[in-house]
Amino acid sequence: MVDMSATIIHHGHIRLLKKAFEYGDIIVGLTTDEEILKAKGYNPELDYESRKEILESIKYVNQVVPTNWKIDNQTLEEYNIDFLIHGDDNSNEISKEKLMIFPRTEGICSSDIRKKSFNIINNVKRNILLNPGPATTTDTVKISQVVPDICPREKEFGRVMEFVSHELTTIVANVSEFSTILFGGSGTAAVESIITSVIPNDKTILIVNNGSYGQRIIDMSKRYKIKHIEFKSSPIKPIDLKRLEGVIKSNSEISHLAVIHNETTTGLLNNLDQLGELSKKYKIDLIVDAMSSYAALPIDMKRQNISFLAASSNKNIQGMAGVGFVIANQQKLESLKTIQPRSFYLSLYEQYENFIKSKQMRFTPPVQTLYALKQAIIELKSEGVKNRYSRYSNSWKLLTDSLSKMNLSYLVEDKNHSKIITSIKIPVGIDFEDMHDYFYNKGFTIYPGKVEEFNTFRIANIGQIDTYDIEEFIKLLKKYINRSSINNHIAKINTPMTKRTWPPVSRKSRIALIESINSTMVYSPFSLRSAIIPALCSCKISSKPFERVFSNVYINTVGIATTKPSTVVTSA
Repeated sequence: MVDMSATIIHHGHIRLLKKAFEYGDIIVGLTTDEEILKAKGYNPELDYESRKEILESIKYVNQVVPTNWKIDNQTLEEYNIDFLIHGDDNSNEISKEKLMIFPRTEGICSSDIRKKSFNIINNVKRNILLNPGPATTTDTVKISQVVPDICPREKEFGRVMEFVSHELTTIVANVSEFSTILFGGSGTAAVESIITSVIPNDKTILIVNNGSYGQRIIDMSKRYKIKHIEFKSSPIKPIDLKRLEGVIKSNSEISHLAVIHNETTTGLLNNLDQLGELSKKYKIDLIVDAMSSYAALPIDMKRQNISFLAASSNKNIQGMAGVGFVIANQQKLESLKTIQPRSFYLSLYEQYENFIKSKQMRFTPPVQTLYALKQAIIELKSEGVKNRYSRYSNSWKLLTDSLSKMNLSYLVEDKNHSKIITSIKIPVGIDFEDMHDYFYNKGFTIYPGKVEEFNTFRIANIGQIDTYDIEEFIKLLKKYINRSSINNHIAKINTPMTKRTWPPVSRKSRIALIESINSTMVYSPFSLRSAIIPALCSCKISSKPFERVFSNVYINTVGIATTKPSTVVTSA
């Protein structure tokens, strides 16, 4: 067997196949589209069937079969393979006796060709966005925006929007009962279109506020003078459903209940099943901001009794920022005819009605962003929502396990956590802005926390990243915290004596420590009590940084400067 992805076939492949043919019949293990996407982060330019057709036309190839990115012994047994032939960059996990390595053709590889072809993209530095959106995207999503200029009123582009609208609906609902309405704007535009379009003047919306984004709906309602009731709830603990039900029972004017599915402030996951049952019981419409949960966490709008749902293109879908959308029950949409919208641009029914008639937005759409969204949807369907969430979950597990080992804590308990975004407490003495700049310069973007009572920063494990990226982040986080701890200790050492807070060290302890060093030392400009001894006795400093701080400070028992020592103090 010869395994290859053959995304771009070149003379190196032909030479490999020609040489392999000398050893017998060749079965090509061809990597599937799904496996390429998972391993490389992009869909191949040619799909599996097209690549298979090309390989089958090569005279050296007897058969082509689908395989995973990595070949194992089980694959060889399945196809009765004697041995695997591979270039000298082999990473397949198979027995040595089953492996034959051939030298690669110098000066050629598919990845290099692809880089040249996508030069406009590959010249752009890859940043790892650990903020809650926009998320890190694939190269294929980026380059999908490079298209011929087109008037968005053309039928051709209308078909793009129709595809996007249809596919976005299928992720959470049946297209026969629900529709997706597209807006040029952020996710906030989608939420605002719902809030300003669906609440009658004589009715009241009950808003669950357990984070910054619930508060945002409160602010919208105030701005538009919409009758509303604020239900204040903990940003880190589940909603008290009995108390919420009590509020609904006590006010007959409540017609809508609004909630954030995954409160992006902390990663708190609000239970849509329970909220859906409650809204159904009291015959009120459930409005859900699913900005950071859509396309990752399972949502069934009909089963969960969701009338209106808002999301955007730039989080779990892994598209570009610039498209907000509302998915709504069609019957509920039709009922909006009788309600005067409070916004002109964000009129939900008018946007819906216009799209039904013309497959167009009422106003100029973000053309390139919609092409990118189309590609992002294709890649989402290829990976699958469940698989994508599994990838996110694996990254989250690695993150939280590592945080625990580092004695760092996060706000929301695992049982109530979305596994999408994590709000982490900042250790004492660490400045967020300094930490942000440190990571930004190394290609990672982190985000500040939004809970007033806690000093936190947030890490989102969404987008086109995997456990490898999280591992690299954790390595850098460890380095940063260690560096910050050392700098804090140095700052203490350089603090005037009257401000130092180190615990006193007895004369006996100081003499014992000095005598144990057993070396000739240079005179210290500061006292043993106030600086070196406390540092040695009480500070948690690694050996190397410690050496950097004190390598030029040497003291003997009488404090007289002499010669350079034969031994250097490196640790306590």
